[in-house]
Amino acid sequence: MATIDEELDWGVLRDAAERGGARELARAVFLRDPAERRDLWRMALRRIDEHDGALRNFELLIDVAQAGIDDAITLSNQAADAASAAEWADAANVLSYNLSASLADCWPDDPAPRERHHFEIGLRAAEDCIRWRWELGKTADRRAMGYWAAGMHHLSLGNLAEAWGGFATAERLVRGNAKGGHGAGVTAGGDFGVILYHGYAGIARWMLGDDEGRRDFERACRAFEETHSKDPERQEDARFGLEQLRCVEERFLKTAKG
Repeated sequence: MATIDEELDWGVLRDAAERGGARELARAVFLRDPAERRDLWRMALRRIDEHDGALRNFELLIDVAQAGIDDAITLSNQAADAASAAEWADAANVLSYNLSASLADCWPDDPAPRERHHFEIGLRAAEDCIRWRWELGKTADRRAMGYWAAGMHHLSLGNLAEAWGGFATAERLVRGNAKGGHGAGVTAGGDFGVILYHGYAGIARWMLGDDEGRRDFERACRAFEETHSKDPERQEDARFGLEQLRCVEERFLKTAKG
């Protein structure tokens, strides 16, 4: 199995990007074997997206992600067998989701301003990832992540009905997959994805003028608050989910109301 040396290889890619942007970074990646390129594209996106990094730039992120996706799809189309083709399609799927998530305007620790074209690109990336995840037979929770990303970009674009549809589909998928102690209810100790997507769907309904959406949002926040206070093993996840919902409320509801 091919491996990369993250610090050494990132130094090479960082220097290339500083010299000539995404084109030079891609040129450096293409000097490597395909299996290494898969890891290098993913690492490059993660390092470019570091919030305090000197290279943080959405245009660079988009161009590098697209180069990696194009490379993976080309290798998928050239693969000698179905398993290899699927492996490279999955590499494109991962890059597409990571790009979409990075461009989403929902992260409490990332106030960097996004523009409309960022949300349009993020939405297309989410839609690609949804298609790939169905084609690749991904689990319900993985498909749900794609619908969440699409819903988030629809929300940013003002497509409120479509946002609600994306979030509701994500919730429905994970509800059908929730089992055991982490049940499908929006209650303390419930499934993380069920609670999170229920809260997001509530935000979209609330923005559409349906007061039931506000109650759904508040129910999800309470579930995370109670999980945080009662379940030490899930405190961090509950805090992350709650902060994310409150962040979206602040940016999309409280800001809209002045």
